[in-house]
Amino acid sequence: MKKKSIIMLILVVTFLFSLSCNKDESSPSVNFNDVKITVSFGQSLKNAETIPMTLETPSNYYIALKSAVLIGENETADYQLFNNSNLSNSLVFDFTDENIKRSLLQGDDIPEGDYSGLKIEIYYLQMNINISTTNRGVERRNIRIYLSDDAETEGGLHQPGDMTQISDGGIEYGWLLGEGQFPDMDPVSPRVSAYTHDGDGVSWYDFAGKSANNYGPFGNTDFMNNDPHPIYYSNVTFNFDENSSGKTLVVEFDVEDCWQFEDKSLDGYFGSADLDALNPTNWSMQLPLISVYLE
Repeated sequence: MKKKSIIMLILVVTFLFSLSCNKDESSPSVNFNDVKITVSFGQSLKNAETIPMTLETPSNYYIALKSAVLIGENETADYQLFNNSNLSNSLVFDFTDENIKRSLLQGDDIPEGDYSGLKIEIYYLQMNINISTTNRGVERRNIRIYLSDDAETEGGLHQPGDMTQISDGGIEYGWLLGEGQFPDMDPVSPRVSAYTHDGDGVSWYDFAGKSANNYGPFGNTDFMNNDPHPIYYSNVTFNFDENSSGKTLVVEFDVEDCWQFEDKSLDGYFGSADLDALNPTNWSMQLPLISVYLE
């Protein structure tokens, strides 16, 4: 079989933090009764790349979390909302609209005290988007991107940046955006068949110019080199107005237009017709804007 050398696509990985208000340093501390997570599908438009990009908001969105910790200050100890040891028992939350809120509090009541922020460890994000195929038309696919890995910590198969396709029942079919994606963008398994030339397990694809290692198709080398691995985490700082009230802290992930791609086929959908080895296609799974508020 003739070896195909695919110039891989560019994944712009940008984790932006949008905080609700400015804090008055003299404002009183807030004691929380609960911490909840929610997803917004349409509150703040994200900027596309400098080239024309087609934007899509997923019809549903999954978040898999390893742990969440409230950060204490002024002699208040940190409080762990939950901590699950591995990928298989991570907390997975399914969102289809912004009215759904999931509690992160898995244990006892939150002690009174001063809390300045929240640290969350994220295993993966998953979204349902349209994929255009040559033989079967447009299909809705569950696409998962791993921010953390289970290879170093659990002897598993996933590295940061891996993109996989998931069945409606939660079964992982295989890996995406490596060799063998034509013509129907079908997932490839095992992993080495997707991410190495001809599945040789040795010569890894040069994803967007990065050095030959075994991360998935991240195009942003700063993310790969500087962000925490093997477990990705994000710190969200609380900045509440002095007039803020409420005892429930809500952490909102805004996912509007998070799937962005260069539609070379002009059919409005992402698919193999948009992949060009000689003229690389730009695409981006924008990671969500995070905001926090009280209710």
